[in-house]
Amino acid sequence: MNLSLVPTSNDQNKIEMIRAQMPAVTRAVYLNTGTNGPLMKRAVDAITEFAHEELNNGRIGQPAFDRLLALVDESRALVAELLACDVDEVALTHNTTEGMNIALLGLDWRAGDELVTATSEHEGGLNPAALLKARYGVNVIYTDIGLCDCDPVFSLQRALSPRTKAVVLSHVSWTTGAVLPMRELCEMAHRVGAFVICDAAQACGMVPSRVDELGVDLYALSGQKWLCGPDGIGALFIRREVMPKIQNTFSGYFALKQRVARSDAEIEFGETAMRYQYAFHYFPALLGFNEGLKWLRDEIGWEWIYQRTRELGCYAYDELSKLPNVKLYMPRAEIAGLVHFSVDGIAPADLTARLYEKNVLIRHVPEPLLNRVATGFFNNEQDVMQLCNAIRAVSGENA
Repeated sequence: MNLSLVPTSNDQNKIEMIRAQMPAVTRAVYLNTGTNGPLMKRAVDAITEFAHEELNNGRIGQPAFDRLLALVDESRALVAELLACDVDEVALTHNTTEGMNIALLGLDWRAGDELVTATSEHEGGLNPAALLKARYGVNVIYTDIGLCDCDPVFSLQRALSPRTKAVVLSHVSWTTGAVLPMRELCEMAHRVGAFVICDAAQACGMVPSRVDELGVDLYALSGQKWLCGPDGIGALFIRREVMPKIQNTFSGYFALKQRVARSDAEIEFGETAMRYQYAFHYFPALLGFNEGLKWLRDEIGWEWIYQRTRELGCYAYDELSKLPNVKLYMPRAEIAGLVHFSVDGIAPADLTARLYEKNVLIRHVPEPLLNRVATGFFNNEQDVMQLCNAIRAVSGENA
């Protein structure tokens, strides 16, 4: 479907339908999906109904337990469909950070092994890397991948060595908005025998995330950002061939191939990614997550979402570039739904706070210290214009 910056009447009707399902986006200029996306009515209705069922009928009994297990299976199947992978390669987590910890701590590290990452990575990847350095003597190699004026392929090539065990990168950088060429980066890492562990918190739901095309080995995602789901639900893709190399950091009910005697310390792990699941989720939220994914898939369509998100990101980029005191960070061709910028004479935290007073919701990010706008599929061109007008107003107040 081809969208223009001025939507057709059919597209406009669709956008209005979407916004009616997400009332938060009509009460403010909602440009911070990179932190939390707006909830949709269908998900909240499902959460509320399930919670009331548990309130009135309890949470025990075999039928209730069977329903819960079916919900887990449905969640994994929906994520597998989104990532174009086998359901046996999907484990449910609680967020991206948990998935990154499972992936990073699961490898068999030795002193002197190398882990290549980027200074622009999120703490969900950087902190486990620091833990590996402290615990095992792993050498952490930092690159400028994801930063402006950095060629990611050249930068990774310089950082790799025969001792590189893993490469940890974000598909989309949270601090710059750069969409990395994951296929090329993965092929390069694999040539030296390194695993690629990918933080997809800002990617899944914003850009196509077919893991077979990306070439990643592990891909950790959250449900509450670009998938607009409830908090506390995420997922981790683990390529089937990689699973024997990823030891369990956590172990619980889902990890076992079969239950063992209480006195038997020997356990046999399952053969699918479910072995990395160790606990249940809040089931009303899990139902809401599932209903939200089905609404996005069936009522809106993933390809429409990806295209609309990028076109709005480019529209925001172009409109912000017209403001004389605004400096954009990344080249237009390297972004999708995250646009990073600074305003002369106004600290990013100050601008965020002052725009909030004008009902325009963005955020600021560290290193590089910038403001960030996130354009979701539910936004419209008026949101972008209100942002620009608010920046003009704040700049005038600051003169």
